[in-house]
Amino acid sequence: MRGFLRVLRRRHPLLLSLAASIGLAACGEGTGPGAHSRVGLGFQVARTSMASSAMIASAFGDGTSFTGAPPTVTPTATGLRITRDADVLLITKAQLVVRHVKLKNAVAVCTDDDDDCPSIRVGPFLVDVPINGTDGARIAVPVPAGSYSSVRLSLHKVTSSDSADTAFRLANPTFTNLSVRLEGTFNGVAFVFTNDVDATLDVPLTAPLVIGTGGGDVTVSIDFSTWFLRPAGGLYGPALANAPGAIRAAVQNNIRAAFRAFRDDDRDGRDD
Repeated sequence: MRGFLRVLRRRHPLLLSLAASIGLAACGEGTGPGAHSRVGLGFQVARTSMASSAMIASAFGDGTSFTGAPPTVTPTATGLRITRDADVLLITKAQLVVRHVKLKNAVAVCTDDDDDCPSIRVGPFLVDVPINGTDGARIAVPVPAGSYSSVRLSLHKVTSSDSADTAFRLANPTFTNLSVRLEGTFNGVAFVFTNDVDATLDVPLTAPLVIGTGGGDVTVSIDFSTWFLRPAGGLYGPALANAPGAIRAAVQNNIRAAFRAFRDDDRDGRDD
């Protein structure tokens, strides 16, 4: 079956896309004909920082020890305000390029080229993250019954020559060779931050998503407050992270670790 799908993807991508829209391959438990329920997926900003005052860096990045107070996050009408020590970062626009979003259970092996796990969306697609903390635009797809432990997705640098990337670049020319773009101000000075971080992320759900006769909603939360943390306090200026070097590499590590996911049926952006 997987071999057939790989051939179909290479030779008949439009036919494969149509097949995917009609029904998803199963990887969950208790799957069978008709055993599907709808699952919605959305992206939101984290309204509180994952960083703790005791050990800020242990849960993200490259394991560097951080000291000082954690950031404060405040969603406002004008943007996402992040403060730490004397630094104030205001994000007014946040966009990510994402592809191959899948649900997986604890034992499944998910890859981009087969049907081991049900796809939510293939992409690449552009995510405009609502920076005021409201619920993000959601997509809903049928997912096989089962218990799922994580969301698998790729932050995608749009650079390949395949038909999907080519179409995306034509529609979004400013994202050629990029996966991330932020706009805002840092200590009152306007900035545009771009990055080409290319990473496949397995984002654990805080509790398993059990799909049976009913569906559910999953929120992927992005903690922008940890992206620009300085080890000794304060925040890196996003403009500094645009240039190749140690700061850019540190920010990329923090980006990869700034995602979490949880069931969010009331779509309030909170894991409760």
